[in-house]
Amino acid sequence: MDNSKAQYDLILIGGGASASFLALQLLEKNPTFRIAILEKEATFPPKLGESIVDQTALFLKSLALEHLLDKHAIKTGVRFLFNESNSKDIQDVAEFASPTLPGYIKAYHLNRPVFDEDLLQTCIERGTIVYRPAQLIRTKFEPFYNEIEIEVDGTRSTIASKWCVDATGRARYFHNELGWEDLKINLNTGALTAHFHGVYDPSEWDTARNDYWETQSIGSRAFSTTHLMRKNAWWWIIKLDENTTSIGMVFDKNKISFEDPKSFFEAQFETDAQLKALTKNASHGPVRHVEQIAYVSEKLFAKGQAVIGDSGAFIDPLISPGLELIGQQSIWLTELLTNDLGLNEYKEDAWKKYEKTFLKAYQSRLLIYENAYGLMDSFDLFSAWLRQGNFVYFGFIVYPTVLFKSRLKYPLQFNFIERTALLYFARRFDKIHQRRATQQRISSTSKNTIAYSGVRVPKSPRLVLMPFSLFFRAIFAYFRVEWIEFRSFFTKKR
Repeated sequence: MDNSKAQYDLILIGGGASASFLALQLLEKNPTFRIAILEKEATFPPKLGESIVDQTALFLKSLALEHLLDKHAIKTGVRFLFNESNSKDIQDVAEFASPTLPGYIKAYHLNRPVFDEDLLQTCIERGTIVYRPAQLIRTKFEPFYNEIEIEVDGTRSTIASKWCVDATGRARYFHNELGWEDLKINLNTGALTAHFHGVYDPSEWDTARNDYWETQSIGSRAFSTTHLMRKNAWWWIIKLDENTTSIGMVFDKNKISFEDPKSFFEAQFETDAQLKALTKNASHGPVRHVEQIAYVSEKLFAKGQAVIGDSGAFIDPLISPGLELIGQQSIWLTELLTNDLGLNEYKEDAWKKYEKTFLKAYQSRLLIYENAYGLMDSFDLFSAWLRQGNFVYFGFIVYPTVLFKSRLKYPLQFNFIERTALLYFARRFDKIHQRRATQQRISSTSKNTIAYSGVRVPKSPRLVLMPFSLFFRAIFAYFRVEWIEFRSFFTKKR
């Protein structure tokens, strides 16, 4: 190596949360690691995904970074609103509600530019060298040797390292520069989003006051993540602060298409009764169009190079899993890089296990969402789907992690029996949904219908009973759907 080049153990391309998570984990393991972060932007832009789930909060707590969340709004729960008849009468909107009850952990709504900036500043405080705004002029990526010429404020320099990790997110530097291919997947979704100012009073568009939520939850439902569930699409409404609300949609591209993203996005606020009431007299900033939401790289590492976070894969933002998976990846990569950089032991079998683990995890997440978009407009079908998801996520991920900290590193993976059960329910719900469409039927609900998830993470021995509670709620919801279909069959016969 040329000693005139600045030498590092690791170069991270990209300075967002993925890079910071990994850098901070590595420095905690070994404060002597020489780490350089290359960030092209002088300030961070907004990102798709402005909410974190319980598991991510646990990860931040493990790194003693929970104080960074003090600047952000506490997420008081999750709501799903269904308006199958596009009624202007708010009483016709059915709701599936999951208030955050007092307990072990909290989730948050994130102002991502602020959060990412605070993480990066923490990296600097702990010894990471950050080049910013950095333009990559020339690169060389070889087995266990990476050399990058950069320009910062008109000054050029060259840096080198044994390992380089792509943390550029959806820019996907290695995917484009090194020609890493993607797996073929069945989830074909896009997104449109903007930040709104002056959204209308909730009394004009939201369901009636929820006394149970307001008295039992850790905070007002105004700071919940609210979803509007529509045909082949869903919308999020996230109150970032008193003045700014993030509103966006994720949609199935096989069923929804358009020529002009901005015109299509704005047209939805004229044709959808609830959206129209929500944004009456409101203004919005630039409309962002994400053409392809879901993708999975066929490889996650090479000798001397690796990807983390959205650089390698992104599934769906519905249940906000992105930062959770990034946190889990950073734990694995920290162990692998510590062995290689600190002990000078490259263990290819361990790297292959890491890649296999996360590719299987991505496939498991894909299996959840591949059949979900066709059900999203149906209150009873999709709320049953959500109850199943609650049982899987909390029963297999959150509760075990609260009890056993070592579980924090393991992503969700389905075995054969779990995959078979998931496929059965997905196909059964799809068949019911298609039958209802043919018969022009919608969910049978009364005025102001509301159902609760039953999710909570209590600070008591009751925690061990929660998976059983969620399991029986999921089973009951499924049989309720089957009973409704059974009755409709004989009603039609008469």
